[in-house]
Amino acid sequence: MLLEKINADLIATMKDREPSRKEANQAKVTSLRTLLAEVKTFQVNNRRDPSDEEVSAILQKGIKQFKETLDKAKGQNQSGIVREDIVAQENAKIALYEAYLPAQMTRPEIEALVREAIAQTGASSPRDMGAVMGAIRPKTQGKADGKLVSDIVRELLPK
Repeated sequence: MLLEKINADLIATMKDREPSRKEANQAKVTSLRTLLAEVKTFQVNNRRDPSDEEVSAILQKGIKQFKETLDKAKGQNQSGIVREDIVAQENAKIALYEAYLPAQMTRPEIEALVREAIAQTGASSPRDMGAVMGAIRPKTQGKADGKLVSDIVRELLPK
């Protein structure tokens, strides 16, 4: 279903011949084709079509890569020069990919799930983080950033 929406959006963007949106449409087409290439790689490797959750995972992986590029472009490189053109491109790609993701969980929602998982697993120290993450993962997969979830687990586990 999600894959069908992405394909439909690609076709609609390619058909849009409005001159005022030409550059934006070219960037969107390129990003969507890159995304579909990642999906095709998944199909070849696994010999089946991906589920919506797997497409969401591909989207999240792409967003993570774009954010890493964004960090480098914002001056976390050796020269300290901010590349505004790359920053704008990467922000547009992130916004495009995020539009296809399901609604992300908020921090308070994640904290509530973490507290519940800590109580269920009886976690009493940071060594129990794996058990807590294992209990939470099925509930947050595709709906929350894994790094954010692990940071919250670290915060809420007794030291």
